[in-house]
Amino acid sequence: MIPNKPRILCVDDEAVNLKLYDAFLIHNGFEVLHAASGRQALAMIGEQKVDLVLLDVMMPEMNGYEVCRRIKEDQERANIPVIMVTSLQQRQERIKGIEAGAEDFINKPIDQGEVLARIRMLLRMRELNERLGAAYASVTALATFGAETLKSFDPQHFELLPHLDLLVDQIISQSSETIDRPQSLIVGVRAEAGWQWQHYEAPFREFTRRALELDAQPALLLPARGEAASFFAMRGDFAAKGLDAFVARLETHPLVMASIQNLFCFLSAELCIFAANYGREVGAHEAAILETLATQSLFFKLLSEQAGKAEDWVMHTVRSMLRMASFHDSDQEGHPERVGEFSALLSQGLGQDEAFTQAIRFQAQLHDMGHVCIPADLLTKQGAPDFKEWEIIRSHPRVGAQIIGDHPGLAMAHTIALSHHENWDGSGYPGWLRGEQIPLAGRIVAMADRYDSLRLARPYKPALDHRTACEMICRGSERIKPEHFDPAVLAAFEKLAPLFAEAFDRLQGAALVRRAG
Repeated sequence: MIPNKPRILCVDDEAVNLKLYDAFLIHNGFEVLHAASGRQALAMIGEQKVDLVLLDVMMPEMNGYEVCRRIKEDQERANIPVIMVTSLQQRQERIKGIEAGAEDFINKPIDQGEVLARIRMLLRMRELNERLGAAYASVTALATFGAETLKSFDPQHFELLPHLDLLVDQIISQSSETIDRPQSLIVGVRAEAGWQWQHYEAPFREFTRRALELDAQPALLLPARGEAASFFAMRGDFAAKGLDAFVARLETHPLVMASIQNLFCFLSAELCIFAANYGREVGAHEAAILETLATQSLFFKLLSEQAGKAEDWVMHTVRSMLRMASFHDSDQEGHPERVGEFSALLSQGLGQDEAFTQAIRFQAQLHDMGHVCIPADLLTKQGAPDFKEWEIIRSHPRVGAQIIGDHPGLAMAHTIALSHHENWDGSGYPGWLRGEQIPLAGRIVAMADRYDSLRLARPYKPALDHRTACEMICRGSERIKPEHFDPAVLAAFEKLAPLFAEAFDRLQGAALVRRAG
């Protein structure tokens, strides 16, 4: 892989001077362009890439000062170094050149060694500035991307590889020059079944990703204490870095099949990144970009894992609460799970997203936590409750909400417990809410709870079959009226009624098996 030759634009109205520049610049590895006037020079700079300008001061029509000033006024090309070549020795002429924006001056007759030294120095400075600017842009883009990701971060549905795709795209899209980015990236992620490898290829400003079957243990390359490490290595350094066997496997792999001339490595116990074949030597700036990519990926992976552990604890706590409630009212076994399933069916029927559907499937199960405040003999009473007993029963939504508490992770459960006995027409309890004053989750669970309660046998009533329960909900009865329900939820229930029947039979059977066991 040979880096592009630096391109020097030599501007002079004297052909003999242009030939002189050719004689020593081409011999020293530069590509040379000629312009015989200031206007021609500006046109060439606007049409093609130029790395540095050697600019004669004394030219007809447009002198070197004016050409330099116009180059520096162009925001896209202002970073092109300009060396003014002049036979004028006066201090005032140099000041005019500085004011025009020139980086350096050379006096005629020129000294070839001096010209070469100044060209190389200015090209190094430009390269460092461009690399610094590109690194800053990439790191800024990654930081912005990370901040935006946090706003919508869902730890339960986080996937590392799609996240890495977005990060790789952020890096590649920042640079229009192929020499500023690697030709390929090899990413390894540790999983339960071993390391999983992906190969990213970026010949242009877009990339492709393909799974890479690779028998490699990058942990063997880590320092003794297993800490993360990063370094850049040229081909001659691979053996000393312990990379020779790994590189050999990559070079002969059917998806890679390319000679690796240089390699940036980020190694950790969870994630490894190998960026191969930069067009030039990689320094601290590029290393910072790839380390940022790796660190950000590991950060979101850790967040997801920690959130998953927290979610497991929440689910364990909820199941403990449900078991406690079932001891208090054993006839209700299976009721919470069915209400959760029915609520999820209604959520899908109403077009709610997957996150809402999964949340209501789980959190709706706590809707009747307040039943623990109702005496067991009242829950199993044969006849209708009297006024005082009704007051006790109607207190359970508020008690349930108090038991659940105000933790953000159970905010929906709190809302459901408090509102699942509210009616659309304002005849419910405990707040006599009406219409859309009732939270959507409460309106959904009201229907799910009512259907399952009708299907269950209780000491004070028989179990109803599916058809009878649907008729009571959709056409009304002495205690249940269609206007109790959100019309949209009612319409969804009517459409999904066959699925309710199937789910009830399946989950009721599972509950009976658990009880018998």
